[in-house]
Amino acid sequence: MARSKNDMGRTFVDVEVENYDDIVLRQAKGNGRTRVRKLKARALVDTGCALLCLPAAAIRKLGLRLNRSTAVRTGNGVVERGIYQAVQITVLGRQCLAEVMAIPDDVPPLMGYIPLENLDLVVNPKSNQVTPNPENGGKYTLDLL
Repeated sequence: MARSKNDMGRTFVDVEVENYDDIVLRQAKGNGRTRVRKLKARALVDTGCALLCLPAAAIRKLGLRLNRSTAVRTGNGVVERGIYQAVQITVLGRQCLAEVMAIPDDVPPLMGYIPLENLDLVVNPKSNQVTPNPENGGKYTLDLL
């Protein structure tokens, strides 16, 4: 994907996000007719952010349920944000489940460090790319230390 001048020094990753409740319902029915709400987004990688953060419009499109609200430290101080049900995230062919935090519609989707860790992906700041963890030879590996 082409980068603009505003993207310089920023790392983006393509992510597919699916409503996990829809996936479970489709599997339970076993007929494949249940529609799974999903979206594809170009997320800004933010290693200072914990969760996958999506604009409110994307959360509505996915039909996600609010789990709870919590205080969140931001560059503008502490604010209250909604935390939504788990979604299935796919990045570079790897999948994990993750909660979603709501962000304003004028903020791009953000990929935080928890889903990156769960997917065993690392950020290369020199090339502005997200890649499989080279410590594991590119093979998907989780830590249990």
